[in-house]
Amino acid sequence: MDRPRQGTIGSPVQVRGIGLHSGRPEQMVLRPGPLDSGILFRRKARPETAIRARLAAVTGTAGRVTLGGSDGVQTVEHLLSAAWASGVSNMEVELDGAEVPGMDGSALPIFHALQEAGPRPQEGFRTVLRLHEPIWVAEGDAWAVALPATRFAVACVVTLETPGLEDLAATFDPARDRYEEVIAPARTWGYERDAERLRRQGMALGASLENTLVIGERGFLNRPRFPNEPARHKVLDVLGDLVLTGCDIQAYVITVRAGHRLHVALAKALCARGG
Repeated sequence: MDRPRQGTIGSPVQVRGIGLHSGRPEQMVLRPGPLDSGILFRRKARPETAIRARLAAVTGTAGRVTLGGSDGVQTVEHLLSAAWASGVSNMEVELDGAEVPGMDGSALPIFHALQEAGPRPQEGFRTVLRLHEPIWVAEGDAWAVALPATRFAVACVVTLETPGLEDLAATFDPARDRYEEVIAPARTWGYERDAERLRRQGMALGASLENTLVIGERGFLNRPRFPNEPARHKVLDVLGDLVLTGCDIQAYVITVRAGHRLHVALAKALCARGG
């Protein structure tokens, strides 16, 4: 199997949208990054401070991934997911505020922006992480496992806590499936009953029926893009969270009722025990 190449973008591109959690207009500029630099986040107010998208920078996983603490950046998972799917491993991300724009709640607008910027391969190679045995992490009835494999694929199961809605599952095999068609359009989702609590905590201030698939007491309040959209979005999140390993992972990853906290725990376990 050919070793995966590093990649960047050919030219800068600007993205604007509402922050899903901040509720404020957010703007970011994506710029090419040099070989081995990784994906670097900078806030416009403090350009001298760069936060690299790596596990060591993770300071929060509640409802989104935060890097660099209170002065860092948040909700990075959709951008990282789209970058992975575009073959972009080196890039500079300048943010006006603290949050990556939420756009329509999916990764598709960011994926399109990266395509507009022109993904370009670079001369260096990515580090490949291979497994010699299964790796498990669990918390309560939620778990995630990575199984040894010769290439990468993902399967996710979500349990919807609403009567009448069954468990949903989604798979993604990059050798077979087109990310921009089956994963990128899947939106973030949540429960109507949690909205006020989240807002009191300063979260989901920008969430609406335009950018979030909302689940009420009797089912979906707005039309899903796919019958299993919540599970597809979970795959989207897993792809973004695993970018934090800084490696090209050769494993079959399965998650059941997992969130960002377990995704990050699995990523840490992969780095500790993979080779």
